[in-house]
Amino acid sequence: MNKVNALRANRQGFTLIELLIVVGIISVLIVVLAFAVLPWLKKSEEKATRTLLQQIGPVVTAEKVPPTIQKFKKDAGPLSGRIAADEKFASSQMMLFYAAPSRSVWEGSALYKDRNYAPAIEPEQFAKFTREEGGRLPHLVDAWENPIWYVYDKTVKAGFVFSAGEDGQRGTPDDLIFDSRNNSVKSREELE
Repeated sequence: MNKVNALRANRQGFTLIELLIVVGIISVLIVVLAFAVLPWLKKSEEKATRTLLQQIGPVVTAEKVPPTIQKFKKDAGPLSGRIAADEKFASSQMMLFYAAPSRSVWEGSALYKDRNYAPAIEPEQFAKFTREEGGRLPHLVDAWENPIWYVYDKTVKAGFVFSAGEDGQRGTPDDLIFDSRNNSVKSREELE
């Protein structure tokens, strides 16, 4: 019996080799998991942005006469001082203003004055993609936190809603574009 107790007393912990092997296995598993998860995360951001463009695109591009900055300033009324100077950034504000204004924007604008609150789309649907910074009117961003923007092309008589994509650069192959002519979202690379 003494020999058994003596063996048990000597075997109460892990050896350094055993500990290093376990740490090595865990490290390899973390690396494998990272390589498996990162592409999935990138795809989820693209999918979320495609969904956003598919939701907002038809509502924004449905108007036969797209709003101009001047009309937007008039419709915003007292809120017009909170409009961005950059036209693309302002188009992001216009999308929210006309399609999914918050209650405070609705009540503070000239366009909606004395009308019951009834946005075309409930702003809560876009809460994840809505930003309000620097005292400006709220605007829409994609999953990579880049503002999305709207352009009406007079030559083809169609509206387009753009996301700069993962790289954040406008005009690159990873841009995502809602095309009102066929109500679909495609990357610039898919369109070319």
